[in-house]
Amino acid sequence: MIAQRIRAFHNSAGDLGSAAVEFAMTAPLLIVLALGIADYGMLMTNAASLEGATRAVAEYARDSAACAAGGLSNGSCIAGITNFVSLLTSTDTSLSSATFSLPPSANLAAPQDLSGGGGNYCTCVDGGVVDCSRGTCNVGGDTRVLQYIRVSATQNSSPLFGVINFGYLPATTFLFPALLSAQTTTRIE
Repeated sequence: MIAQRIRAFHNSAGDLGSAAVEFAMTAPLLIVLALGIADYGMLMTNAASLEGATRAVAEYARDSAACAAGGLSNGSCIAGITNFVSLLTSTDTSLSSATFSLPPSANLAAPQDLSGGGGNYCTCVDGGVVDCSRGTCNVGGDTRVLQYIRVSATQNSSPLFGVINFGYLPATTFLFPALLSAQTTTRIE
């Protein structure tokens, strides 16, 4: 009876040792996986905050009484947009390092390059770009000049656990983007 108990104890001790070795081999991979998931979650949170902020600024410009009264050529419209951006970046810590591209305060009437960045531009109802202050439209009798605002924002992205080295494994770098960007365009007139 005692001999059986001693053999059972030795067999279970061997199982415990192999379990410890297996855990030691898989733990680094599980840690890397968990840290990667955490970094990806933070990246997606920051990207969503940036997208929401550009949308909020564009909606502010669309709904602002100052922007509705004189469009983007109204100085109080631009001042209101700038103040709103300052409020967003000071109250939301995930946006504190974001850089917003807004319509320039000078030459607001001139159409901007439509390929990127912040700006404003005007079109006729058929989508043809015209000068915001002097442009005229006549598309099937519709003479409206439609004004748009484009708000862009960028933010550096640095993963918390971007490089992990366990000593015996090669350093692993997660391939997350170094720069997050978001853009929203909306019609204000």
